[in-house]
Amino acid sequence: MRRLAAEFGSPALLVTAAGLGAAAGAFLLSQHLQPCDDAYITFRHARNLARYLRPAWNLEGRPVLGSTSPAFVFLLGGLGLVLGVDRIDQLAFALNAVLLAAITLLAYLVARDLGAGPIPALAAAALVGFNSVNVFILSQGFEAGLLLAVLMAGLYLARTGRDLPAVVLASAAPLVRPEGILLTPLVWGAILLGRRFRARLLAAYLALPLAWLVFSTAYYGSPIPQSIRARRAEPAVFRPYGGGRVDLAHRLASIVPEAAALARREAGFYLLTGYRRLEEVPEGRLGPAWLTLLGLPVLGATLLRRPDARIAYLLYAPLFLALYGWIGHREAWYFPSFVTFGVLTLFHGGVVTLDRGWSLLKRITGFTSPWLPALSWTAVGALLLPANNYAVNHGQAEKGRLFARDPRGEAFERAEHERFNGYRRVAGMLNRRGDPPEPALTSEVGVFGFFYRGEVIDTVGLCTPEALAFYPPPASDVWDERGRPLTYADNLTPTRMVLDLKPTYVVNGLGFVRNLLQPGHPFLREYVLLGSFGTAWGDPLLVFARKDAAAGPDGP
Repeated sequence: MRRLAAEFGSPALLVTAAGLGAAAGAFLLSQHLQPCDDAYITFRHARNLARYLRPAWNLEGRPVLGSTSPAFVFLLGGLGLVLGVDRIDQLAFALNAVLLAAITLLAYLVARDLGAGPIPALAAAALVGFNSVNVFILSQGFEAGLLLAVLMAGLYLARTGRDLPAVVLASAAPLVRPEGILLTPLVWGAILLGRRFRARLLAAYLALPLAWLVFSTAYYGSPIPQSIRARRAEPAVFRPYGGGRVDLAHRLASIVPEAAALARREAGFYLLTGYRRLEEVPEGRLGPAWLTLLGLPVLGATLLRRPDARIAYLLYAPLFLALYGWIGHREAWYFPSFVTFGVLTLFHGGVVTLDRGWSLLKRITGFTSPWLPALSWTAVGALLLPANNYAVNHGQAEKGRLFARDPRGEAFERAEHERFNGYRRVAGMLNRRGDPPEPALTSEVGVFGFFYRGEVIDTVGLCTPEALAFYPPPASDVWDERGRPLTYADNLTPTRMVLDLKPTYVVNGLGFVRNLLQPGHPFLREYVLLGSFGTAWGDPLLVFARKDAAAGPDGP
């Protein structure tokens, strides 16, 4: 306890930082659980583990890992099993509140390690703990909270000489999210530069990956989650359905321009406005956070003149940009780790720059004041505060009085609630039609899969490997007889997929199955419409049943 208090500065500062972390966690709970279809893919795996000791997408057949976060699956499933919790989504939300409190404490320690005094370190921790992107993504139950805690703890432990737990966290980080692999060079770089290499550290680092390799190969057939493997087929599954696979070797040559474009667009806007795109930012909201970029040249020059192992904290954000510039993905829930380390970098750079300015002023004029350092961190904090995307609640029961907006914009937020309500309703209806429920095919599998008790066929191939064999779809599924597109949706449902796999039910928004509904289509000879149950992306959410199984408790 004494060592811990010493790291925080004093027992009083430890209590203060802990209180700030608790406030961040409590604030997250005030947001209420916000739905996101993709998060429920992980929740279904974890629930199957908690209920049936089967960490897989479906309970029957070969186990498939369709979540990109095996560590979160096993953590949530284990907690659900021990606590007897069936609503894994609510459990993930509560866990994220605890993790956000820990992240806030770690942000304080990182800021102190970067050289900040107690008050600016608390300010930096508050900017991280109450960042609107972090708050919103964690309110959806994503694994970003676990990733952030592992990243920050791993770097801090390596920086403070506690190498064994640091390398264990570095080995675990890729199992939380793929970008967790970035922790490995940062932790090992600190260890090697400090000449602290020991054979036992390497053994500890390799133990968990080797255990995962043995288990996942025996259980799933591959250590790489199917959701990641399916990403390589995107050219075939997404418009314009060109076929082929993502060539990561070819993309290596474009890392620098792609990373720069990512920094200018999505990543930059998430960090400096709390929005994904410039067009989503309300007029007049392009606040002064951009001015904090002016601190980066001085920070860079300082580090070049006097290299310091603390640079590990500042390297994560650019490495993140390089990684995602290479693989090319842009989903909002990937960005909390970039935003967190970006905030810490900008805060530190701003304080360093202003401190250098005060020192220069003192040398030139002889003027000094004890208030100047306080002005530095106050100014930088004030510049970064408007980068958050919050709103005051006006009658939305599912949100807190002050709530973080979806950084993708209001249209996406409405669509998530729309899909959640529609797919949950359909799952409940189909659960009542059979015991056990019959196989169902759908393109948006998360919420429906979580609430449906039967086998779910994922048309995109994230959770159903055999679905990828049906892409790219034939021209007759993409265009009508006049050459006009039948739908503007990605991952439309190929005709052959439905006719060959023969699911009992087809559950999809109209945009995903418009090709199946053309006059005289063979799909209509084998399936009958049960009804429309809400909407998905503004289209009717349709439920079809195979004609030989159409009769049920709710009628044909």
